Amino acid sequence: MMSPVGYTSFTGSAPDGVWGEVTQLFVAAFTAEPYNEDAIDLATIRQWGPEHLGHRGGRLVIATVNGRIVGFALAHGLDADPAWLGILAQLADSSSTASAALERPADAVVVHELAVAEDQRGRGIARGCLAALLQDRTETQTFIGVYERATEAAAIYRSWGLSELGRVPMPGDAIALRVLTAPTIELVSRLRPTNPESARMTRRTLWLSPWEWDCCGGPLETGQRVTFSVWPVDDGQRTWLTEAIGADLTAHIDGVEMHHEENPAPERLTGRLAKLSRVSIPSRLIHTKRPPLPPGVSSTPARFFGPPDSPWFAEMRPSAYVTHHETVPGPPVVEETPRIPLTRGIDHPDAQAGAEAAAAAARAAAQAAEAAARAAQTTDPPPPGEVEPRLVGYLVELELDAD
Repeated sequence: MMSPVGYTSFTGSAPDGVWGEVTQLFVAAFTAEPYNEDAIDLATIRQWGPEHLGHRGGRLVIATVNGRIVGFALAHGLDADPAWLGILAQLADSSSTASAALERPADAVVVHELAVAEDQRGRGIARGCLAALLQDRTETQTFIGVYERATEAAAIYRSWGLSELGRVPMPGDAIALRVLTAPTIELVSRLRPTNPESARMTRRTLWLSPWEWDCCGGPLETGQRVTFSVWPVDDGQRTWLTEAIGADLTAHIDGVEMHHEENPAPERLTGRLAKLSRVSIPSRLIHTKRPPLPPGVSSTPARFFGPPDSPWFAEMRPSAYVTHHETVPGPPVVEETPRIPLTRGIDHPDAQAGAEAAAAAARAAAQAAEAAARAAQTTDPPPPGEVEPRLVGYLVELELDAD
């Protein structure tokens, strides 16, 4: 049976003996692949580490097993670190999060270092150190950097709920730093599992667009094991999600499933589907008069509506009005569901049922459109439809190994 891990926090200063062991661990961790840093340079943490701990908001957390330091994390306020202020300044034009942090640097915390002894990895020690480091802090935003070549570490940080802001070249441009961030309170809540038996598991909340999964995915069910291509919720993703479902719900989303991008996804996450939810927004159909045709252009001739393999055809001329969905003010509707069916794209009962339903809907729409076209010749536009929830996507909660 493994010996338990203990965590100890230091604020402002730490004993010399602690810094001696931290220095040994730091050198061993970062002279190894993929970092390959110089041992002499790394050993200078013995001098600058206590200085950083003495900065505003300085905190050092050590993890011990049988009295031996096997992990540590060091953080302080962003306002106390000119180097990190310069890093975020390079991202300010493309990231509103970075810009906001520069405006209020005392409201952000920087995780300066995080390391675990090689023989103790896989026990959740890094996550435990970070959770203790950020517990009860007053800063609302947390930043952490990881070398671009340390792809496994970056993937673990993303699995904890941090999203990437961008890439910053370091002096000499020999290496680059990837900057990741998360709201501090949300990050702490994800780092500390509520069930001790699931200490090595973490839950990610992902956004799934219906069209992405319908085209080449398959039906999903609670408890099923899946692998997703996941992209971080960067500023661009956050903007369109906020416009679609609001800022409150967007804040709970850790990543977006997308598998149609030209470049490979930053993460391939495999795990168990813990919870599935449909997300709808209140909307209604409204009718807008078609613009007049240019001079000399004739009206569209009569055409047929309906599936080609069905005897149900409706001959009609286009209506004088077009219809589209209008979003109605109101919060999104989130409804838990045991299953996300497939409606098209694959020869599957779900797809067949979806096709039949679509055909029936097309027939009904054709008949309604024909009636509307006749009515439009002599009446005002049809009244707006009833307010109804319209599906815009799914929230997928995925349990996966984090460390």
